[in-house]
Amino acid sequence: MLNTKMANVFKKAAIVSLLFMFLMPMTAFGEENDDVHELMIMTTTDIHSYLMPYDYMNDSEVDNYGLVKTATLIDQIRANHDNTILFDNGDIFQGSLLGELEASIEPLEPGDTQAIIKAFNELDYAAVSIGNHEFNFGLDFLDNAIETSNFPWLNANVYEAGTDLQEHRFQPYEIIEHEVDGKTITLGVIGFTPPQIMQWDNLHLDGNVEVEHIVESAKRYVPELAEQTDLVIALAHTGVNTGDRETEHAAVSLAREVDGIDALVMGHAHQTFPGNSGYDRVEGVDDATGTIHGVPAVMSGSWGSHLGTIQLDLKEENGDWTVVSSKSEVTGVEDVEPKESIVDLIASVHERTLDYVNSAVGTITESFNTFFSLVMDNEVLQLVNDAQLWFAEDYLKGTEYEDKPLLSAAAPFRAGYRGGYTEVDAGEIKVRDLADIYVYDNTLQVVEVDGDGLVQWLERSAESFKQIDPEKTEDQELLASFSAFNYDVIEGVEYQIDVTQPVGERITNLTYEGEPVTSDMTFLVATNNYRAGGGGDHLKGLDAPLVESLVSLSVENRYVILDYLESLGEPYTPYASYNWSIKPVETNGRVVFNSSIKGADHIDKLGLLAVSATGELVEDSNSGAVYTYNFTEEMRAGKDQPEQNAEQAIAELEDLMNSYINEGAVKGPLVNQLGNTLRQANHHHSHERYSQSVKFMENYLNHLNRKPNERHIEGSVKDELEEKAAQTIDLLKNK
Repeated sequence: MLNTKMANVFKKAAIVSLLFMFLMPMTAFGEENDDVHELMIMTTTDIHSYLMPYDYMNDSEVDNYGLVKTATLIDQIRANHDNTILFDNGDIFQGSLLGELEASIEPLEPGDTQAIIKAFNELDYAAVSIGNHEFNFGLDFLDNAIETSNFPWLNANVYEAGTDLQEHRFQPYEIIEHEVDGKTITLGVIGFTPPQIMQWDNLHLDGNVEVEHIVESAKRYVPELAEQTDLVIALAHTGVNTGDRETEHAAVSLAREVDGIDALVMGHAHQTFPGNSGYDRVEGVDDATGTIHGVPAVMSGSWGSHLGTIQLDLKEENGDWTVVSSKSEVTGVEDVEPKESIVDLIASVHERTLDYVNSAVGTITESFNTFFSLVMDNEVLQLVNDAQLWFAEDYLKGTEYEDKPLLSAAAPFRAGYRGGYTEVDAGEIKVRDLADIYVYDNTLQVVEVDGDGLVQWLERSAESFKQIDPEKTEDQELLASFSAFNYDVIEGVEYQIDVTQPVGERITNLTYEGEPVTSDMTFLVATNNYRAGGGGDHLKGLDAPLVESLVSLSVENRYVILDYLESLGEPYTPYASYNWSIKPVETNGRVVFNSSIKGADHIDKLGLLAVSATGELVEDSNSGAVYTYNFTEEMRAGKDQPEQNAEQAIAELEDLMNSYINEGAVKGPLVNQLGNTLRQANHHHSHERYSQSVKFMENYLNHLNRKPNERHIEGSVKDELEEKAAQTIDLLKNK
């Protein structure tokens, strides 16, 4: 009996022992899991005041952007994760028409809070970095935004001017004590912005701040911050460099060269990461793990299109925290319902924006677009240049600049890629159409350049083209990877671009009023503050002084167009002067480029000869088509050859005009305007480009009838020249 009992005891002990041995690892594993703490970092970037899921330009609701939708994703993360924190990476208030309303149209009083700041306050952002567009409205505007925010604005590479990069203009970083599963962790959050702000917003910043490259400032302050905190989170308003813009898109350099960064939040590029195949060939970028040189990283699109998250799994031991693992993700807002409390918060400014953008400012007789604005002169850019010349001529009247040759530069802001295309229908032009024509909140500036500077300006724009080899039989791409907003067309001169030549040697046949442009000539060029401040490098190294009185005036280019249309007193008829073209050359193969699939109809409508539709579609696109460039002298189809007395009519008009100029009945800038357009009309007529000759004669009439020119011509003289010009046009059209 005793032996049996003892056997049972040993048997039970063995079972208990085995059970204990089995349970021990399970218990230890469970305890090990309990030591791993999750911190969910949520990020937005480049909101640009796109609060509502609404396209103000097209007056329609959208599903793929809007902070009110991103806010719902933020709520979902907070509901499903215990330990979260929310950051934004800059470019917050400039951009949408709603943001413009509060900045320029119905400007806020000092101390008032912008709608975007109200939303950020409500969503409880922990910190934001300062993006490049934060400087667009000046430092006072930015300072007011900072004062009305319930969160810190961070930047560590912008300094007070004259302090030798020692005294920060803004708070460089914030140390946040954050609770994770009941334990305190200190987070060091630091912000950076592209140093190019000194070019892009030079007029606001020069003499007020100095800027250091992102990586250089990071090397100075990240180690210092890492010593004081458990984790360092870099809010770097910068992207991944895929070309030659290393200092602007410095994320890879930042992760590679600066020790101590535990999480990298990117922006500026309006891209997403991870999930971006465009970065696959960039060394150090690992799309699968969501890291850059081993640093967890994220970039969450733009306009509230995505919420970015970096999940850090952390372990704490004796007060020291280490990152065990990470997971980066971006989540889009499609099919996500807006957060109603934020919708209600901004309802009033949204409604005011709708009223504003739907107000009419003028009428156009025909639709126009930017489908082919990168390869031939364009009606949209013509309107911009005409308006800028109209304003500048009037503004400079009676000043030391009045008699200097005046030109104008404009670029197609929306000419494909992410920006789509400018498309404006015939009929009423509304404010939202102006925002489509001129996207940015630039201000009009006038700079002075000599002949060499003008050539440099145009050569920089001509980098938009690839070099074409006429001998090749295979297809060649015409357009290089070049930002459309840097492709300036300059009105007031005539020129051609020889795309068979290398970069820097492409501008040819450059003339002003029929005479070759020489180094000793000087020109005034109406442009915008971005270009005048050095943006795009068109003026790099040049002595290009500004008309200083315009700097403080802060007249927006967009509203110059508005005032110009209103001043006409009649519908505006879109046209292009065709003052520039790609130099004709015979090629053995096709030269092709991509544009909107709608471009084929535009070709038929205008009778364009320089471009042809191939019928081929762009791969992986439902809206892009392939076109050929035809290297022709004549951009548009001409009429049948007119009667021989058209040449005589042009000559008679020129003689009549010159007689009135000599009498003083025609004077001021109108002399150059009329003389230039008439010479161009005669030039195209002599080369049998009759449709272009007609366009210049119509431009001649436009100059005669512009209200600012009324003071430069006697009424009876105007009537006589107008009648003679109309007769000449009839002859050219062979009616």
